[in-house]
Amino acid sequence: MNAKAGDGPQDGGFGAVEFRIDRSVPGVFAAGVSGQGGDAKAAARRWRHFVQTARAHGKSWLMVSRDLEGPVLSEAALARMMAMLSDIDLEGLRIAIVQPRLERQHIDELGALIAMEQGGMVRVFGDETSALIWLRHGSNDEPPRRGE
Repeated sequence: MNAKAGDGPQDGGFGAVEFRIDRSVPGVFAAGVSGQGGDAKAAARRWRHFVQTARAHGKSWLMVSRDLEGPVLSEAALARMMAMLSDIDLEGLRIAIVQPRLERQHIDELGALIAMEQGGMVRVFGDETSALIWLRHGSNDEPPRRGE
């Protein structure tokens, strides 16, 4: 579904992307985003929108499937994006990022680690089936720290 059809911002502030919202998965706010990536500010606005929309719909499970083209965010751009999102309350929200593109998984995994440091439960998956299994049945425990 295109963002202009009501699932995304009407002002186009999310970059050259389309959103797909899947309301058929019980208990999960499932969003897909495709199009042109590489803009940290637009990505921050998208993530803020997804988290706020999931919360507004009373969902504690968020799955975002990403199919973006174009440049991959640099680590510095990712750090700026995560700083823009540092005020978002992730308490009680489990977030699964579905990233099938290997060249983009590294930066998504780094973003997930930063989000975990900010209190989120976040994991990156290569497919939606694995992501849904984790959302529904995964551990609420923190991942083990090195040396433990």
